[in-house]
Amino acid sequence: EKEIEKFLNLDYEKHLHDPFLMKDMDKAVERILRALKNNEKIVVYGDYDADGVSSSAIFHEFFKKIGFENFHVHIPDRHLEGYGLNDDAIEEFISQKINLVITLDCGISDYEEVEELNKAGIDVVITDHHLAPDKLPNAFSVIDSKQPDDTYPFKYLCGAGVAFKVVKGIIMKGGFKITPNWEKWLLDLVCLATIADMVPLVDENRVLVYYGMKVLEK
Repeated sequence: EKEIEKFLNLDYEKHLHDPFLMKDMDKAVERILRALKNNEKIVVYGDYDADGVSSSAIFHEFFKKIGFENFHVHIPDRHLEGYGLNDDAIEEFISQKINLVITLDCGISDYEEVEELNKAGIDVVITDHHLAPDKLPNAFSVIDSKQPDDTYPFKYLCGAGVAFKVVKGIIMKGGFKITPNWEKWLLDLVCLATIADMVPLVDENRVLVYYGMKVLEK
């Protein structure tokens, strides 16, 4: 009966899990907040599909909302760059003296690429939702509830769902002067990505899509 009630009568406050239940979320939030405070140069690195582009737009909207301008969104070319981090992009980031790369909807398999960024002194925060390989990248933090030792209650968020969780965590810890629950205005993007990526419409995904459609209506 409890599951039926949750399925039919969705509640934004009650039915979304705490972002900090995800492994490494505290580390990721701390690193991003430090970058914001020190005006470090950030690259938001998404995937080229609907999920990755929506994830990147979520971070773009959040950074603009808090007045942070020292960032660049990089969407790789589907044909020339392919999926995930690549050598040409890494060279570009090194030449531009980037301080932090945040991957969205990708990165969980990019072991060698993360090593190259580490050697250049560039921190990497990976946010992804794909299956984790046996050998994880040696990133500053890895947010992906499909890691074997991650105890987050729900394993089927899309990349934008994970991005939303990270932004929610940053807002919870950042003390920004923004309207409480402002992040709900990002749910149109989460909704689009969740449906486009064809993840199961249960648990948190159902809540995110339900409220995302309300935002789309507005």
